Amino acid sequence: MNQQENYLQQMLVTLRTRLLVMCASVGIALEEAGKALAANDPGRAAAVIESDGSIDELENEIDEMALRLMARTQPVAGDLRFVVSALRMVVDLERIGDEAVSMAEQAILMQDMPGYGVIPHVRRMFDKARQAFEQAVVIFRENDTEAALTMSRGEDEAVQCEVRIIQGIMERLSERDADLEPHLAMHIILVTRSLTRIWRRSINIAEHVYFINQGQTLKHHGELADEPDTLLWKREDEAGEE
Repeated sequence: MNQQENYLQQMLVTLRTRLLVMCASVGIALEEAGKALAANDPGRAAAVIESDGSIDELENEIDEMALRLMARTQPVAGDLRFVVSALRMVVDLERIGDEAVSMAEQAILMQDMPGYGVIPHVRRMFDKARQAFEQAVVIFRENDTEAALTMSRGEDEAVQCEVRIIQGIMERLSERDADLEPHLAMHIILVTRSLTRIWRRSINIAEHVYFINQGQTLKHHGELADEPDTLLWKREDEAGEE
């Protein structure tokens, strides 16, 4: 292994490590935002909002690292796919962090209200969205292509959960003796939208893993879309057959 190849592999390991650090930071923010909502805890919510700056710093660091790696080593095939996917993945992670902040902000606004527990499906959706994120992180950490393919087909469930919650809210509001205040309903809907986005972004992360390993993009609930026929994107074994 020559000096440039050795440098490339070291940088790839470092890039992967920093992505996992960012995954951990985002996971903590998501968990704490959920606890703040469940307990009507404005102090915990404020801590989530404050921690967003460190997530943004990680995003910038990883962006710079990936771009520097591409400029200095000009990676191809699987290495190139990993670097490109890292640039995409960091956006998904940052957006999930933003949604955790959004939920924390809703927790502060809802601190004198009954909380999102008044709609049972919301707590379940939070658990599912958090589990989707955790699953995506495991898929990335373990480089699990099969699990990535399976997870890519889960977006319908996220949409169904959101629709079910909004329908439940509308039904509660339409009752003659409605016990759900409209302003609380609005906050709950905003939380639900954040959870849907978190779920979808988590699926994106799993799909990036599939692309890294297979050189194909997963779209439309797991169907395969053809990638441009170029050596840069091909798997190493495919490129070697030509």
